[in-house]
Amino acid sequence: MRSPFARVADFLRRKKVGSTWQWSLPGEAGPLVRLAVVALISGDGDRRELAGVCSRKGWDLLFASTLEEARTLRDKVKAPVILCDRDLLSNGWRSAVEGLASSPHRACVILVSAVVDTYLWNEVVRTGGFDVLSKPFREEDVARAVRLAWSYWNNAAKPSDDQEIGTSGDRVMG
Repeated sequence: MRSPFARVADFLRRKKVGSTWQWSLPGEAGPLVRLAVVALISGDGDRRELAGVCSRKGWDLLFASTLEEARTLRDKVKAPVILCDRDLLSNGWRSAVEGLASSPHRACVILVSAVVDTYLWNEVVRTGGFDVLSKPFREEDVARAVRLAWSYWNNAAKPSDDQEIGTSGDRVMG
């Protein structure tokens, strides 16, 4: 008798797509899950660096030029991770982080800032954000922050279709 692990390995297969490996179901052309990241980032150099990191990791990166465009992209692709440049937000980053994080699918918002300290991180988390990422980007820092946000998003309690977010009927996963 085959072990449960062997049956799972038969069911799922690894597929090379470009330079990355992705899991896909047998007979399917595409990956089972592919991470979508929405980025509200201002500088061309920052955009190029971020695009390179996401390309090497096999993530789909969607750039937004305005906060409204970021909200639209977030809702359209149900992006679990949003990168938001502190310098791009003229009305203040707190309301932007709060608004982006309040999506029905509870996206994890990572604030990007040239100045990062414990106070800023506490404020980001208090306003509903997930983390703070420093500029200039370092590939390992971007990868760590995005992977942790995605992992948290995948494991966090999500309301079922018939529940409203914020009600006492939300599930709690331990």
